[in-house]
Amino acid sequence: MTQTAAVPTASSVDPRDLRLPVWVVVWLTISAIIQTYDACYVLLGPLSHAGGPLAGFWPGHVFYGTFDHRYGQFDAFGSAQSWANLIEVVFIVWALLHAKKWSGVVVALIVTVATFWKTVIYFLVEASSGLEMTRQSLERGDLVGFLMVAVLPNLFWIVFPLAVVITLGRQVYRVGRSAAARLAGPAA
Repeated sequence: MTQTAAVPTASSVDPRDLRLPVWVVVWLTISAIIQTYDACYVLLGPLSHAGGPLAGFWPGHVFYGTFDHRYGQFDAFGSAQSWANLIEVVFIVWALLHAKKWSGVVVALIVTVATFWKTVIYFLVEASSGLEMTRQSLERGDLVGFLMVAVLPNLFWIVFPLAVVITLGRQVYRVGRSAAARLAGPAA
Protein backbone atom coordinates (compact mmCIF):
# COMPACT_ATOMS: atom_id res chain seq x y z
CA MET A 1 0.00 0.00 0.00
CA THR A 2 1.49 3.31 -1.10
CA GLN A 3 0.74 6.35 0.96
CA THR A 4 0.89 9.81 -0.57
CA ALA A 5 1.46 12.95 1.40
CA ALA A 6 -1.22 15.58 1.27
CA VAL A 7 -0.02 18.53 -0.77
CA PRO A 8 -0.63 21.81 1.05
CA THR A 9 -2.65 24.27 -0.94
CA ALA A 10 -2.86 28.04 -0.61
CA SER A 11 -5.67 27.44 1.84
CA SER A 12 -3.30 25.36 4.01
CA VAL A 13 -1.41 28.51 5.01
CA ASP A 14 -2.93 30.00 8.12
CA PRO A 15 -4.27 33.41 6.99
CA ARG A 16 -2.96 34.91 10.24
CA ASP A 17 0.58 34.15 9.04
CA LEU A 18 0.03 36.42 6.04
CA ARG A 19 -0.59 39.57 8.10
CA LEU A 20 0.95 41.38 11.05
CA PRO A 21 -0.35 40.39 14.49
CA VAL A 22 -2.20 43.20 16.28
CA TRP A 23 0.41 43.48 19.04
CA VAL A 24 3.14 43.89 16.40
CA VAL A 25 1.13 46.67 14.73
CA VAL A 26 0.82 48.39 18.12
CA TRP A 27 4.55 48.01 18.80
CA LEU A 28 5.54 49.27 15.34
CA THR A 29 3.24 52.28 15.70
CA ILE A 30 4.69 53.17 19.10
CA SER A 31 8.20 52.51 17.80
CA ALA A 32 7.73 54.83 14.80
CA ILE A 33 6.48 57.65 17.03
CA ILE A 34 9.28 57.26 19.57
CA GLN A 35 11.98 56.89 16.92
CA THR A 36 10.80 60.04 15.12
CA TYR A 37 10.61 62.02 18.38
CA ASP A 38 14.02 60.74 19.45
CA ALA A 39 15.68 61.44 16.10
CA CYS A 40 14.30 64.98 16.06
CA TYR A 41 15.77 65.63 19.52
CA VAL A 42 19.22 64.42 18.50
CA LEU A 43 19.29 66.01 15.05
CA LEU A 44 17.97 69.37 16.26
CA GLY A 45 20.67 69.66 18.92
CA PRO A 46 21.88 71.98 20.37
CA LEU A 47 18.50 73.74 19.90
CA SER A 48 16.74 70.79 21.55
CA HIS A 49 19.37 70.10 24.22
CA ALA A 50 19.57 71.53 27.75
CA GLY A 51 19.45 75.32 27.59
CA GLY A 52 18.30 75.34 23.97
CA PRO A 53 15.10 77.12 22.92
CA LEU A 54 13.42 73.82 21.95
CA ALA A 55 14.49 71.84 25.04
CA GLY A 56 10.99 72.14 26.52
CA PHE A 57 9.68 69.76 23.83
CA TRP A 58 12.03 67.02 25.10
CA PRO A 59 12.21 67.21 28.92
CA GLY A 60 12.77 63.46 29.24
CA HIS A 61 15.59 63.54 26.73
CA VAL A 62 17.23 66.51 28.45
CA PHE A 63 17.13 64.50 31.70
CA TYR A 64 18.36 61.36 29.95
CA GLY A 65 21.25 63.41 28.53
CA THR A 66 22.56 63.88 32.07
CA PHE A 67 23.14 60.10 32.16
CA ASP A 68 24.09 59.50 28.51
CA HIS A 69 26.18 62.32 27.07
CA ARG A 70 25.62 60.97 23.57
CA TYR A 71 22.18 62.59 24.01
CA GLY A 72 23.38 65.64 25.89
CA GLN A 73 25.90 66.80 23.30
CA PHE A 74 26.68 66.21 19.64
CA ASP A 75 28.01 62.75 18.91
CA ALA A 76 28.58 61.43 15.39
CA PHE A 77 27.44 57.91 16.26
CA GLY A 78 24.28 59.21 17.93
CA SER A 79 23.58 61.40 14.93
CA ALA A 80 24.09 58.50 12.51
CA GLN A 81 21.78 56.34 14.60
CA SER A 82 19.13 59.07 14.46
CA TRP A 83 19.29 59.18 10.67
CA ALA A 84 18.93 55.38 10.71
CA ASN A 85 15.88 55.81 12.97
CA LEU A 86 14.22 58.03 10.37
CA ILE A 87 14.95 55.52 7.60
CA GLU A 88 13.49 52.77 9.78
CA VAL A 89 10.38 54.86 10.36
CA VAL A 90 9.80 55.11 6.59
CA PHE A 91 9.89 51.31 6.34
CA ILE A 92 7.76 50.88 9.46
CA VAL A 93 5.09 53.14 7.98
CA TRP A 94 5.24 51.15 4.75
CA ALA A 95 4.87 47.88 6.69
CA LEU A 96 1.94 49.31 8.67
CA LEU A 97 0.22 50.40 5.48
CA HIS A 98 0.61 46.81 4.26
CA ALA A 99 -0.12 45.15 7.62
CA LYS A 100 -2.73 42.82 6.13
CA LYS A 101 -0.45 41.63 3.35
CA TRP A 102 2.45 39.21 3.24
CA SER A 103 4.76 41.98 2.06
CA GLY A 104 4.02 43.92 5.27
CA VAL A 105 5.12 40.92 7.35
CA VAL A 106 8.40 40.60 5.44
CA VAL A 107 9.23 44.33 5.57
CA ALA A 108 8.30 44.51 9.27
CA LEU A 109 10.61 41.57 9.96
CA ILE A 110 13.52 43.21 8.11
CA VAL A 111 13.10 46.62 9.73
CA THR A 112 12.71 45.09 13.19
CA VAL A 113 15.94 43.14 12.74
CA ALA A 114 17.55 46.51 11.94
CA THR A 115 16.07 48.10 15.08
CA PHE A 116 17.28 45.21 17.22
CA TRP A 117 20.84 45.24 15.90
CA LYS A 118 21.10 49.02 15.91
CA THR A 119 20.35 48.96 19.65
CA VAL A 120 22.77 46.11 20.30
CA ILE A 121 25.46 48.06 18.44
CA TYR A 122 24.64 51.17 20.51
CA PHE A 123 25.31 49.16 23.70
CA LEU A 124 28.43 47.55 22.23
CA VAL A 125 29.88 50.92 21.20
CA GLU A 126 29.29 52.24 24.70
CA ALA A 127 30.77 49.14 26.35
CA SER A 128 33.76 49.14 23.96
CA SER A 129 34.49 52.77 24.75
CA GLY A 130 34.75 52.05 28.47
CA LEU A 131 31.35 53.67 29.06
CA GLU A 132 32.67 56.94 27.65
CA MET A 133 29.25 58.57 27.40
CA THR A 134 27.61 57.14 30.53
CA ARG A 135 30.49 56.64 32.98
CA GLN A 136 29.96 60.02 34.68
CA SER A 137 26.76 58.79 36.33
CA LEU A 138 28.66 55.86 37.82
CA GLU A 139 31.52 58.14 38.86
CA ARG A 140 29.11 60.30 40.83
CA GLY A 141 27.88 57.15 42.58
CA ASP A 142 24.47 56.96 40.90
CA LEU A 143 24.34 53.26 40.05
CA VAL A 144 20.55 53.10 40.45
CA GLY A 145 20.11 56.10 38.13
CA PHE A 146 22.51 54.56 35.62
CA LEU A 147 20.58 51.29 35.60
CA MET A 148 17.08 52.84 35.68
CA VAL A 149 17.71 55.67 33.22
CA ALA A 150 20.56 54.65 30.91
CA VAL A 151 20.16 50.86 30.79
CA LEU A 152 16.61 49.67 31.54
CA PRO A 153 14.69 51.84 29.03
CA ASN A 154 17.13 50.85 26.29
CA LEU A 155 16.61 47.17 27.02
CA PHE A 156 13.04 47.58 25.74
CA TRP A 157 14.61 48.32 22.34
CA ILE A 158 16.25 44.91 22.46
CA VAL A 159 13.50 42.84 24.11
CA PHE A 160 10.49 44.03 22.09
CA PRO A 161 12.19 43.94 18.69
CA LEU A 162 13.56 40.47 19.53
CA ALA A 163 10.02 39.30 20.38
CA VAL A 164 8.78 40.74 17.06
CA VAL A 165 11.63 39.07 15.15
CA ILE A 166 10.82 35.71 16.74
CA THR A 167 7.09 36.07 16.05
CA LEU A 168 7.45 37.24 12.44
CA GLY A 169 10.34 34.85 11.81
CA ARG A 170 8.09 31.95 12.80
CA GLN A 171 5.38 33.24 10.45
CA VAL A 172 7.85 33.48 7.57
CA TYR A 173 9.13 29.99 8.36
CA ARG A 174 5.62 28.49 8.38
CA VAL A 175 4.65 30.16 5.11
CA GLY A 176 7.96 29.16 3.52
CA ARG A 177 7.58 25.56 4.68
CA SER A 178 4.06 25.45 3.23
CA ALA A 179 5.26 26.93 -0.07
CA ALA A 180 8.13 24.43 -0.26
CA ALA A 181 5.72 21.55 0.35
CA ARG A 182 3.47 22.82 -2.45
CA LEU A 183 6.42 23.07 -4.84
CA ALA A 184 7.65 19.59 -3.93
CA GLY A 185 4.33 18.14 -5.00
CA PRO A 186 2.99 14.73 -4.00
CA ALA A 187 5.42 12.14 -2.70
CA ALA A 188 6.20 9.38 -5.15
